[in-house]
Amino acid sequence: MKFTENSNWRKSMRIKKFLALGMTCCLFMVTPVQSIAAPLETQTDLLVQDQNSFRDLMDIIILEKEQFPTLGEDELLEHLDIKLNNRVFNNRGITDIWNALTDSEKKLVIRYPFDALKVNTAKNIATNQTEIKFGRNGLGDKSDAFRHGIWNAEMTVLIGIEKAELFATAHEDKDISGNEADGFSKTAHKEMDLHNNEIGRQIGQKNENLNESEMSDLIYQEINKVNSNFIL
Repeated sequence: MKFTENSNWRKSMRIKKFLALGMTCCLFMVTPVQSIAAPLETQTDLLVQDQNSFRDLMDIIILEKEQFPTLGEDELLEHLDIKLNNRVFNNRGITDIWNALTDSEKKLVIRYPFDALKVNTAKNIATNQTEIKFGRNGLGDKSDAFRHGIWNAEMTVLIGIEKAELFATAHEDKDISGNEADGFSKTAHKEMDLHNNEIGRQIGQKNENLNESEMSDLIYQEINKVNSNFIL
């Protein structure tokens, strides 16, 4: 069975736009495979991910769910961990994407594979628009706050605010001991990201008819307000 998209997706043609990037790396925080997005990879936790590779992973998950319908969520997660890390499985890119996810993210991807592809689309929009607005995807600065804001705004438009919150929060379910590269604690970064994610979802919910460029402009304006709701 091949993955098929819902015909009523808003902005469905965005996916083709991002295929042209030709970048293959991890979905979230992971040691990246080589790609032309190296500057982004060293600075941001939302790494550009080739949509084809992520789509292939969703195909595998959907097929495994159909072949093993009696497996519970935790059992299917364990099954996929074994399958995707087996030496016989020769697609390193897909394995890297899977292993980059937190366990909370893996469970959501298993539960909502169609929505997970939209989450990846929103992430690619976020990293691209951040590069356009700031010339970088930084860490702990305005570009960081903007990236998280637009990611959550676009997720809210594509999958609704409830699921957007689930995916965004699951992404932060990782080790927070120690400091990030900018010297600030990972705990502080997590709190900042969770807050900015929520502000982004609120903006997305109130402005669901905006296209990605318009949404980008709106969040950029909010980021640069003196009394911005974002934590910078």
